Amino acid sequence: MSVTRSQLTGGPAYATFNSQNIQFAEDSTVETALVTDVVSASLYGDVDEIYKDLIVKAVGRLLFYDTAALATIFPYLAGVIGTVYPGSADKPCGWNSNNGDVITLTSALIGKMPDLELGVDGPVLGRMEIWGVIGNGDNPSTASSYYTIQTGQSYSNPAVPGTAVLGRQEFTAAWGSITGFASFQAQDKWTISHELKLEPVTIQSRTRAFRLVSYRAMAKCKPLGPTMSQIDAALDAQGSGASGLRLSTNSANLIIAGSSSMTVTLGNAALKTAGYVFGGKPLRVGELGWVSTLNIASGGAPSQAALTLA
Repeated sequence: MSVTRSQLTGGPAYATFNSQNIQFAEDSTVETALVTDVVSASLYGDVDEIYKDLIVKAVGRLLFYDTAALATIFPYLAGVIGTVYPGSADKPCGWNSNNGDVITLTSALIGKMPDLELGVDGPVLGRMEIWGVIGNGDNPSTASSYYTIQTGQSYSNPAVPGTAVLGRQEFTAAWGSITGFASFQAQDKWTISHELKLEPVTIQSRTRAFRLVSYRAMAKCKPLGPTMSQIDAALDAQGSGASGLRLSTNSANLIIAGSSSMTVTLGNAALKTAGYVFGGKPLRVGELGWVSTLNIASGGAPSQAALTLA
């Protein structure tokens, strides 16, 4: 089979979403996640499949920590439980390659917010997923109801906004006034992950949108500073009142501040996991994990956001 070089298309891309240009530290992908229902027969077993739904998933690891784009990248930090995304109006998302290829999601939302990896080495933001659902008021039989493909489009590199930083730096933490944790640092990196629950809203088995059900955040590191006794006291897992005690009973804001930029706050953080390491090379204290808790005020609103970024 002959091959012409015009077939060897490719090239990196950046994304445009919600008026923000998003650049990536690594190769990115756009995939069509087809959902089917298997047709089975008693005589023949599985014989076919029925197409019933589609989610377009675009994935990329972000290069910059951009304070102007935080509301776009992390929409659920200030989200109201029960809110439907993308909302009443479609939000397109374009994947723009430098060879002129463009894939545009018709109606997009953030499906997975990037984890944060705070330290000197590597990008500080992990992989983000942008999901594409069927357009508002569209049917699957409608052309471009999910996405469009274009080639030969004009291209120019996006500018780096003045609000964007790489974020690779040293970080210092403070967990309220809890003994041993008033000022400490990680041995290596901090990892902040999201406990996000999005529920698909389906009509006739087809996903039309997603509803925000719940959000919490968790921060982990191997700390340098607190002793084993101080960790045991902060964990509050044994002794008087341990059984049935709410984690939030011993909670405080966990503030992780960079040496030159960035501040990450885990609201009403409670220590949930702890461990110790015994060996010739590692330091004694193993990984600790804090989870955000929500102290519901008398008016019903949380007194502190689960995660605040600045």
